[in-house]
Amino acid sequence: MTIKTSLCAGAALGVFLLGATAVQAQDTTTSWKGAPLFTNDTLTFKVRGRVYEDFVSQDVDRQTGADFEANVTRLRTARLGVEGTWNANWAYKAEASISSGGGVTAWEDLILEYKPNDNLSIMAGNFKTVAFENISSSRYITMMERGPYNDVLDVGRVMNVQVKANGENWTAAVAISGDSLNNADPTATATGGSETVGVNGRVTFVPINTDTTKVHLGAWARVRDRQDQANFTYQARNNTNYGARYVTTGAVGVSDKMIGLEGLFIQGPFSVQGEWAKADVDRLANLSSDFTTYYVSASWFVTGEIRNLDVKKGELGRTRILNPMTSGGLGALELAVRYDNVDLTEFNIAATAGEYKAWTLGATWYPHPYVRFMANYTKSENDNAAVGADVDVDTLQFRAQFDF
Repeated sequence: MTIKTSLCAGAALGVFLLGATAVQAQDTTTSWKGAPLFTNDTLTFKVRGRVYEDFVSQDVDRQTGADFEANVTRLRTARLGVEGTWNANWAYKAEASISSGGGVTAWEDLILEYKPNDNLSIMAGNFKTVAFENISSSRYITMMERGPYNDVLDVGRVMNVQVKANGENWTAAVAISGDSLNNADPTATATGGSETVGVNGRVTFVPINTDTTKVHLGAWARVRDRQDQANFTYQARNNTNYGARYVTTGAVGVSDKMIGLEGLFIQGPFSVQGEWAKADVDRLANLSSDFTTYYVSASWFVTGEIRNLDVKKGELGRTRILNPMTSGGLGALELAVRYDNVDLTEFNIAATAGEYKAWTLGATWYPHPYVRFMANYTKSENDNAAVGADVDVDTLQFRAQFDF
């Protein structure tokens, strides 16, 4: 599945102009939700976007090969898009990444949604479907990056048709999936030209949901087959979007089956969050391997804020800042710690299919809800004991972030 990515920015601008023309046809009201929100009867229209600017300092210590240091300033991402509704039943979102990790332009969320009632949603488009931190916006997660848990599972945005139901404290969703909208189409040949296909589902339940205490539990599963596309690769980056991956299987997966568990406990300004997943991978020549991955993190809002769990969506929302600088306060301060683990040692055909372990410390200052200044330090070990190719990586990174 592919689209000419050079047209992404132009398409987003075109949608904006069409929306502006539509809302001018009748009287409109304007409110503020990080950016102007135009409302005309049941029609709404809003421009959305985000910018993350990073500095990364990395020290790489190799057991074999040359050690090195790197210091870079980089644009992690810059996105522009629109979202809105036609009435209470129909909604849309279209967002393009104008630049992401080196100037690559691509589609992000591209969604058409139909809601026959408040408890049922049917969505089609390019979006994420499984894993708690994965489907939660990067604007709201605790650390600068989601970590190797997402990287190794390859649970990013793909084309989906999803049916999702929810109640006051639960959600249940099932989806049929294809490939990412940004990937090249498989070439049609005498042996076939089919893209990746999969089926996945996710359920969440919040047994405790008070103003100060929340418990989120969830589980998901996914089955997928590469069809005529390249083999799946399972790999882990060092809790950053920058640099190489030193633990990787190479392209070995023909199909895989995954299950995952997720949990979040919030008690006032304190929270503990974790996820675990197991994957069974079918390879060529009737071989198979499996791997596990997990992380555990904890955070504390020194200034008393409470993380925002959107119970009806089963994901994180925007934190309410108690004393933002826009109202004369000092903003909010959050401190956090995280441990990550990815174990690929069963894939003994690849020299670098080892184990990844890392600790990350984080601090985030929120002047107000739409701006964050973040600092993360990660000490990671990439253990490839089979070939004596261990790599230790220390990464210090800073981010200035805003969204609208």
